Amino acid sequence: MPEIKRYLEEKISQNLRDRKILIIYGPRQVGKTTLVKHFLDRFAKSTYINGDFIDDQEKLNRPSRDMVKQFADIDLLVVDEAQRIEDIGIKLKVIFDELPKLKIIATGSSAFELSNTVNEPLTGRYFSYNMYPISFGEAGAVGLFELNNFMVYGSYPEVVTAHTDETRRNIIQNIATNYLFKDVLNIEYIKNPRSLEHILKALALQLGGQVSMNELATIVGLDTKTVTSYLDILEKLYIIFSLKPYFTNKRKSIIKQKKYYFYDLGIRNAIINDFTQLDRRQDLGQLWENFCVVERKKRNEALGAFAEHYFWRSYKGEEIDLIEVSDGLVDGFEFKWKERSLTDKIKNIFVKDLNGRKELGGVNSQNFSGFMKPEKKH
Repeated sequence: MPEIKRYLEEKISQNLRDRKILIIYGPRQVGKTTLVKHFLDRFAKSTYINGDFIDDQEKLNRPSRDMVKQFADIDLLVVDEAQRIEDIGIKLKVIFDELPKLKIIATGSSAFELSNTVNEPLTGRYFSYNMYPISFGEAGAVGLFELNNFMVYGSYPEVVTAHTDETRRNIIQNIATNYLFKDVLNIEYIKNPRSLEHILKALALQLGGQVSMNELATIVGLDTKTVTSYLDILEKLYIIFSLKPYFTNKRKSIIKQKKYYFYDLGIRNAIINDFTQLDRRQDLGQLWENFCVVERKKRNEALGAFAEHYFWRSYKGEEIDLIEVSDGLVDGFEFKWKERSLTDKIKNIFVKDLNGRKELGGVNSQNFSGFMKPEKKH
């Protein structure tokens, strides 16, 4: 089985030359540990600490000179699941400041917890990256990309390299059941983690649709403030992400309904327990839209393209699935499973009213490769 090289490996290799701590965010089981362990062998002396283990946590028990001294003779320190270590931001700061030649990599499966503890003490001292499930480009480079599998079972590393549908299903159900909410249990003010599952199921069933906070709150039996807070947590746990509506007056977009998508469609399908194959699915259009949006997001980050993503909808119901704004340039894309001509009306709206820099693009199951593969900057 060929090894899948992650695009972050090259970025980390390049940035290890800089005087910065490197922090990698991403969900559990996405390959962070495998990635960082690749770097342990590249240094003559290195230390690996796993925040999930109590004895490893004790190695970073308090920010003291004795704590710093144990790392004085190594070249690389890797701290995995760093959010599990209390006051990790302060501890990394003193190590970084006292040992200027030491390289440090930290990972976290909960941006909610880890970013809260590192942002202030490590200001100006770190670069951060997001790590997602396997991308189209990463899997395709070694011949492991299969469209049906990506859209039905998702693209977690274990899923992508599995040999049978039964194995893929078992793996993604295990990830959804045993890992998805592991970090939620450590967030103190989450009174009922089951409510997060209800929210996710509601989002899964209206995939790609605009989400009303009031309606969602009614469905799950919570107040809108709590629902909004829980959605923010789910985003910081890298389970879902949102798109805001696009307006030429950006201030208006803040108060409008968002769309929510899943970082991994296998997780989405596990939540609703539906692993029907593509040729028999009733939600194929929704799956395709989610797949295209998340793969474009992965592709842009692989390229280091700093793009903002939105959707557009008029009061008359006309829609554009994805608006991409990069350096002031506006591109737009429509996602249809089967090849279909776009209407002149929507093309004109995009160019004339939304200031699109070129004709609105249509992405279907036959032409999607160039849209998702990070070969060159868009």
